[in-house]
Amino acid sequence: MSEESTEQTEDGTEQTESAKVNRFKIAVTKDQMEVRMYPLISVTDGGLTTFEEVLDACKKESVQAEIDEKLVEKQLLEVNPTEVTIAKGKKPHDGKDGYIEYRVDMSAKPQFIADPKDGGSVDYKNSMRVTLVSVDDVLADIIPPSAGEDGFDVRGHKIDARPGAKASFFLGEGLEEKDGKIVAIAPGTPSIQDDVIMIRRNYVLQGDVDLSTGNINFPGTIIIHGNVSDDFEVVSEENIVINGLISGAKIKAKGYVKCAGGIQGKKKAEIIAGSFVAATFVSEATIIAEGDVVITKEVLHSNISCLGELRMGGTLIGGVTTAFKGVECGNLGSESGVKTTVNIRTHYRQEKAKELANSVLADVNAIFERYRLWNKSEKLNEEESKLLLSDIIKLQGLISKRQMFDSRVAKFDAMVLENKTAKVKILGTLEADATIASPYSKYNCTSPIKGPLSVTENNSSAKMAVMRGG
Repeated sequence: MSEESTEQTEDGTEQTESAKVNRFKIAVTKDQMEVRMYPLISVTDGGLTTFEEVLDACKKESVQAEIDEKLVEKQLLEVNPTEVTIAKGKKPHDGKDGYIEYRVDMSAKPQFIADPKDGGSVDYKNSMRVTLVSVDDVLADIIPPSAGEDGFDVRGHKIDARPGAKASFFLGEGLEEKDGKIVAIAPGTPSIQDDVIMIRRNYVLQGDVDLSTGNINFPGTIIIHGNVSDDFEVVSEENIVINGLISGAKIKAKGYVKCAGGIQGKKKAEIIAGSFVAATFVSEATIIAEGDVVITKEVLHSNISCLGELRMGGTLIGGVTTAFKGVECGNLGSESGVKTTVNIRTHYRQEKAKELANSVLADVNAIFERYRLWNKSEKLNEEESKLLLSDIIKLQGLISKRQMFDSRVAKFDAMVLENKTAKVKILGTLEADATIASPYSKYNCTSPIKGPLSVTENNSSAKMAVMRGG
């Protein structure tokens, strides 16, 4: 390369001066990730001046990374060269952390769902839905971490990538990890609390059951801190606890029902429990319980059926109470003569079983009536023949049903016969117009009797007996 050049002056003459030569040095950065090419300013001797010298210098530094040859050539010819990077290592790419990819809503918050059959409109009474899962439902996928991609420095030394961390989570009650998935082992509402994924067996409502919540149907225990408004329903596969008032609503639980605020039935409230029912007071309501019914104060104008005892601290006035194991109350009946009926030793399902058996008998009689008419005919037409064949098949099913219902009635009869201790205990007054009955006898009170006393059935005479002292 020539180090001389010519330059034209103002009068057109040429003069020769030494041509400028770019001189460089190279250096590897401290982190070994770059090769830098530096211009040597004000240096007139030495350094790297050619492409080959730059490449040779890189070889001496054991550079294995690809060199940007075009950039090197450009810098050598630049009038004012600058510091540049002519080779780079490859930085490692760390692996991505694992994570949880949910398949269901984990907020545990109820939502109103539009009915697609009704133009997408929302029924604010019946459209409330809480996310529910069943056993073996998959809640989420556990996405594993990635290993990452290793890097290398400019000298070819490997730089290990950091692998991603496993998904961080904690499994609470009702869940298990299986084949990279989070699977429910109990029904309920999925939720996350303090990094713990769980299945809630309790549904807790801080306010009232009304149009803001809609009806509630939940497989676990329901706890309501407010009231249950008129015409709404609360259904649970376990227990229901209501800290407010039940007002004209339907409550159904396979377990127990507790109502701290009492039941203002308005002649339409219905409480059904697979265990016991407990409330402060009851007015104009229907209660059906497999166990006891425990009322702190009074029961007014209500129908109560239970297979345990009705135990209460106040007065029982009006309605019909059917308590298989008996009743204990303050006063029974009212001074104003409101008719009050109490049945003991009576299985409330027994009458239902008898009704079903009788309904089957009515269907059988209808078939026999048709047969009786056809028997007088010399010949049946085609339609009558088809109906006769259908009746024969139907009659076989009806006979099986009748046998089943008769078996239930017999079972309840046996339970009634074994129950010889049921009684009505009255701590206050047994008022006139109160009736105490069993399947075998009845006692009608015609004038008030001061207690404490008890009314029970004499097992030998099958008559009701009133005894002082209870």
